Amino acid sequence: MPHLTEREQIIAAIDLTAATLGPVLDPQSEPTDTDRRCFTGWATPLAPWGGWRLPSCFSVEKDDGRQVLALLSDPHGTIERALVADALDLRDGRIVAEVRPLAAHANNNADRHGVGEALAGVVFRWQTSRSYYQFAIEGRRRAVLLRRRDDEWLPLAEQPVEVPEGAYLTLEVQLDGDGIRATCEQLGVDLFATDTTFHSGKAGIRLHGAANVASVRILQTPAQKDRDDARALVRQNSIRRLGADIPDPVLIRTYDLDALGGSPTFCDFAEEGRFDLLVPTPTGLRALTPEGQVLWETPIDRPSMVEPSTGVCDEGRLLYVLAGERRGEEAVNVVGGAYRMAVQDEMLVLSGRTGQVLARKRIDVPIDEAMLRHLDWSDGTGNLRGGGAFDIVLREWRKDRGGGGIHLWAFDRELNLLWDHTIDTAWYGHHYAVAFADVNRDGRDELLAGGILLDASGQVLWTHDLAEEELAIPHAQHYDAVAVGDLADDDASDPVAFLLGGSSGCYVVDARTGRTRAAHRIGHAQGRFVGKLRDDIPGRQVVAATRWGNMGTLTLFTGRGERLWTIQPDYVGQGSCPVTWGSVRPQLLWTNTSVGVQGFHDGYGRRVKELTILQELCGSRPRRGIGSRPVRLGRAETDYLGLALERTLHVFGPA
Repeated sequence: MPHLTEREQIIAAIDLTAATLGPVLDPQSEPTDTDRRCFTGWATPLAPWGGWRLPSCFSVEKDDGRQVLALLSDPHGTIERALVADALDLRDGRIVAEVRPLAAHANNNADRHGVGEALAGVVFRWQTSRSYYQFAIEGRRRAVLLRRRDDEWLPLAEQPVEVPEGAYLTLEVQLDGDGIRATCEQLGVDLFATDTTFHSGKAGIRLHGAANVASVRILQTPAQKDRDDARALVRQNSIRRLGADIPDPVLIRTYDLDALGGSPTFCDFAEEGRFDLLVPTPTGLRALTPEGQVLWETPIDRPSMVEPSTGVCDEGRLLYVLAGERRGEEAVNVVGGAYRMAVQDEMLVLSGRTGQVLARKRIDVPIDEAMLRHLDWSDGTGNLRGGGAFDIVLREWRKDRGGGGIHLWAFDRELNLLWDHTIDTAWYGHHYAVAFADVNRDGRDELLAGGILLDASGQVLWTHDLAEEELAIPHAQHYDAVAVGDLADDDASDPVAFLLGGSSGCYVVDARTGRTRAAHRIGHAQGRFVGKLRDDIPGRQVVAATRWGNMGTLTLFTGRGERLWTIQPDYVGQGSCPVTWGSVRPQLLWTNTSVGVQGFHDGYGRRVKELTILQELCGSRPRRGIGSRPVRLGRAETDYLGLALERTLHVFGPA
């Protein structure tokens, strides 16, 4: 235990004397007695509770007669984990940890590439999973005080060391204003630096490669704690002030999902500007008004992947549906979950106004079923033939591509095959990785599929100029999501393409040429949302969301691709998105995960509203079966907040 100076007090600690031996902090299980006794108030940002089947890799073990927290790194040395005191916003104080670095070597993971050495130590003034200071032992060869921001690791001070075998090292960080002192008495290390980049933040430990931790203590004097408490009060008052004119959410409607027959999509498919419910059931597709009145019902065998057309015609929006299925072999996905292949075998086009089937064909394109997970549509439809935005692209999800594919098939509204293409470079990823836009202003749409742009006839116009880099970066190799179009409201910049490439981050590209304008290493970029969050900036803004190693991080870009800010409201979510909320303009960013951190942020990254009623509904921890999304109802000009919990969809609107 660290020596307490006069009037110093422990404000957060990890003490394992009362712990039970064995695995702890399992993100897929309810907290154990040891979790509650020893880790209450501590978060695991890199393997959060409820975070997509990620293993904890932490275990309480006996080491030299002591109970310690062991990071059980995998044989490849890729595992990296952290523990931070989640409620802290520490400016001044002391962090003391007893750490035993076991590994000298560590390898690439989704958060960090180009590494070869283990890193174990204290983190502090933590802003996000990719922005913090760290005092650590690296490769068992040096003590280093680092400032990390994304892929920039700047040594502020360092000293060569020889780590004794079996030794627990007491790593201590003293924070006093802009001064940072990092010491390890056993190794004779005394490092000092002055840095003003990160003012305050969370504190704890972070380990890449096998290591043991015997204890962690965070200490402050009453004066230091009072200053932090005063800043927290200012922050809370700021939230109340900024959110004073933002309506609270009130429950306006609930839907019994079992009674509906499935989970609905809210869309103006029957009449433009009027939002109704579209519900796929095992035996058909149902259309209902927001009040539950059935508009039409069409029998279809297991409809799925229903995609409304971007264009509107006399039939309303056309509904493109995949149906039926061919059962395939059982497989295991990239995070260890088993699933059974279910490949749809039929395509349909329906009238959104009446539900009438307008076109129906068997899927007879050449499919590599040995590698196929399932089929999907493009995000919306495009104008490939000059007859309006009614042409669609069939795409694949392959089990050897972790949620992406290489094959594309374009169809018209009668489901006639227009062209097909096979990508021979980095593949496209998730649903939002295939998008239409009229890039060359010829009156017909081009198709951006990951890192290639195809013209209306399926010919390649360009390949991303950094595609080889994308292939070379570990945990990249594919473009998970794209946004393309006149995003900047600037003739000199538009059209712009955003290519989110997994662990390569976000590329901002000239959509006319494929030439990169900027590469932002924001973490494992996997999702994007486009909206108008700032009135003082021309055009629209793009929100990029990350996962794998950086769960819950959100970055806002201008339409030109300039980075405005990065926040991490929690460690789970990726579904945060811009919403129109009553008469409030511009849009707000709804941070909408299944955990009690539901809220609104504004275009400056400031938290401006706590959504207390949604937080209470979710509870303090993520829960299975919760889904959240913005919805529209009827002709309302506001978005509503939809939260599905235990087979009931709760819809909230502005008071």
